[in-house]
Amino acid sequence: MKTPEQIQQAIDSLHLRYEQSLRALDEALTKLELLQSSVNKNSSPEDELQEAARLMSMSDLNKEDLSAKAIYEMMVKTSESEVSSKAGFWAVPLPKSDDPKPAPNKRYTTK
Repeated sequence: MKTPEQIQQAIDSLHLRYEQSLRALDEALTKLELLQSSVNKNSSPEDELQEAARLMSMSDLNKEDLSAKAIYEMMVKTSESEVSSKAGFWAVPLPKSDDPKPAPNKRYTTK
């Protein structure tokens, strides 16, 4: 059986290793956060769409075996159509001053 001093030494050495591991994990987390923030600052929406298309082309859910380029083009078309549908009334061009004005409907303007 070990003496209390030997047990205390073993506990102290375990505690030191635990603290070293925590410090190493903290440093690694800090480095990872710095890398992630720099990656997010440098990426553009087009880059993100291209990355998403690449991942989707490699996915098992890609049953049509579409290429990354084809998926990217589909995503761009879909996003453009969504933007135009959400814009609605505000995307209609304003009438020009040189366009002829239609005749007013007298049925609703007079009694």
